Amino acid sequence: MNASQKRLLLIGGGHSHLFVLEALRKQPSAARAQLDVTLLSSDLDTPYSGMLPGLVAGHYRSSECHVDLRALAAEAGVHLLPATVERLDLTRNCAYSATDSWSFDVVSLDIGSTPPVNSIPGARGLGLTVKPIDRFLQQWAGLQSHVDALARPIHLVMVGGGAGGVELVLAMAHRLQAHRHQVKWSLVSRGDLLPGYPRRAARLMAQRLAAAGIAIRTGSAIVRAEADRIYFADGSQAACDQVLWATGSAAQSWPGAAGLACVDDGFISVNAHLQSVSHPHVFAAGDIATDTTQPRPKAGVFAVRQGPVLADNLLRYASGQPLLQYRAQRDYLSLLSTGGRHAIGCWYGLVWQGDWVWQWKNRIDRKFMARFSAPFEANRITPPASL
Repeated sequence: MNASQKRLLLIGGGHSHLFVLEALRKQPSAARAQLDVTLLSSDLDTPYSGMLPGLVAGHYRSSECHVDLRALAAEAGVHLLPATVERLDLTRNCAYSATDSWSFDVVSLDIGSTPPVNSIPGARGLGLTVKPIDRFLQQWAGLQSHVDALARPIHLVMVGGGAGGVELVLAMAHRLQAHRHQVKWSLVSRGDLLPGYPRRAARLMAQRLAAAGIAIRTGSAIVRAEADRIYFADGSQAACDQVLWATGSAAQSWPGAAGLACVDDGFISVNAHLQSVSHPHVFAAGDIATDTTQPRPKAGVFAVRQGPVLADNLLRYASGQPLLQYRAQRDYLSLLSTGGRHAIGCWYGLVWQGDWVWQWKNRIDRKFMARFSAPFEANRITPPASL
């Protein structure tokens, strides 16, 4: 690094940062030479969330659903380091892991979120959480091996009636359908099934759950969890052998501890430029970021749509140019897989279902993966609307 270069630090290998790497790869050499860029990611093969249910169901291989950050970073001239950031010092402009540190002039966070299980007594460390995805996949592989060696029937409970919980429980049931008589499935939600979706979509999904033998319990908040039992707010309880958590989003604590302005218990408050409202040299996108003027669900589609704007603004900020605004769409195409090669689609109140909807989703997802897979294409493909 020379004295004239700006140090850009990217923390996290999420969907938005893929677009930053792509933009850096396309930068003219003279402009690119003005930036020294480092990417810190705990995973060097970053999972694409849109294909996770298909991977769990057995429709894809792992290699088809993970972006190789090593190849993408090498093409972009970015230093890629396997690291997990635990602390940020915004006075010294330095990020810290347990063993190392990195200085920066500009920093961008795309670190996702986790299910908020810590708010439920007894739930911490209990069962499988959907995020981080790679840890979930390791636990899922272990659960499959356990099921293969079953000596007695077991009861598995998915907690979370949103899109993530519904898609994953159907994918799991599909993958383990050979053990259908030994594995009892339940889906528990504190509210309605698929809140925020058209009611017809929820009814169709309920039919698919019933056909897969998955019992549904809505309007049931869990107030305590044990290794073999969950307790509900109405005083009832249910025995179980394994709990799987897909219950919304919680933020990591270290961004707020660094002094960044946060909302909703730790999500970084950003403006329309995806820039921290308290620290202009800090940017954030994906689940970890919240723009209170444009409240939207914590869904992967927004991380994808934020990506190109984040990429432009990081380059603009580093070179002193005016920043662009990100305008979140009010609705988006949502394609929900239902275990097999079948899906339900929703868009502005319209609802479809069928095998053809799954094929449509499959084409969109594969185009997204092709965009960020070596050898790199022309990269003119529209980002997917469904994740």
